[in-house]
Amino acid sequence: MKRVYFGKSLGFVSGGIGDQIYHLTQLRALANASLNGKIDIACIHPGPISILLSNSAWAGRIIDARPLRRYMPVIRGTKTVARIRRAGYESGFILHRSTSFKLAAMAAGIRYRVGLYGHPLDQLSLTETLQADAGGDRRALWGHRPFIAAADAWITAQYLALDDHTPTILPAPDMVATVADFLADLPHPITIVNLFAADPARRWSLDHACATLKTLAHRIGGSLILNAGPDAAAYHDAMLETWDGPAGHLIDSLQHTPSMARDIALYHAADGYLGVDSFTANLAFNCNLPATVLFAKAGDSLRYKPAIFPVFPESGKGLDSIAPDDIIGQCAHMLKADLRLPT
Repeated sequence: MKRVYFGKSLGFVSGGIGDQIYHLTQLRALANASLNGKIDIACIHPGPISILLSNSAWAGRIIDARPLRRYMPVIRGTKTVARIRRAGYESGFILHRSTSFKLAAMAAGIRYRVGLYGHPLDQLSLTETLQADAGGDRRALWGHRPFIAAADAWITAQYLALDDHTPTILPAPDMVATVADFLADLPHPITIVNLFAADPARRWSLDHACATLKTLAHRIGGSLILNAGPDAAAYHDAMLETWDGPAGHLIDSLQHTPSMARDIALYHAADGYLGVDSFTANLAFNCNLPATVLFAKAGDSLRYKPAIFPVFPESGKGLDSIAPDDIIGQCAHMLKADLRLPT
């Protein structure tokens, strides 16, 4: 078997933070065939991505790719392209359909450029074009973005392993200790809960969530820990005010002092995740935390990690139409817990 070697490599990702971390298993596989076992990453949210990958040995330098989103030579993105050129990358992997990133990689003098097809111009700016309909059986794992499987197929064709069973995001030791103190007196199972998504169609209503979680607390027990980004704070505060379930079972992890580094450690210490399709769900996936996820529709369901338990409404209906018993049954399966009889 011929071992592939990419030299100094740069990966490009785009979209929301959750969209960008879809690609971490792919990037780690590419890093294994790159200089010093590392790959640098050009992304749209360099601050959060830097925190998420600060303990991942395969992740190199994080580059701010925002100026490249609408790259136009001389007019926009020229300084970023010049910095990439000076870094001397030999290989670039554009894990997004953005034509701008591909043109920027070519302008930066990256000799070997592999990318997802998105526009006829891509044929001119890429060394290897990954067709949107490629990927075989893995297309079913990627919900409404099946084209991501094209990169999976290409990577495995290079005899590189996509290790879905090892977390791509790891916690800092000091945060492990902080979270251990936070959880020390809480009963297990520890389930991370997020109700909030910016898109109202993906948001779990307070009344339906409260009824479901109250039954979950009675039938499985343990601790339900509300967790999300700061944009969810008001919504989760409203949930705490609405809560009429068992006292002490629903706990706020934010306490208006959000910390992504602490969240990573929390997701590694928890037993499971229950929540909406959001960044937090993708964080759970990349920490290899078993996750029961409420998807807005069947076609959105992600299964790119092994312990994902999707639930979704019938076509044309909202999340509130999902029977609480269906959600609780998936949670019990996820947590390997026996359900107590209803009272």
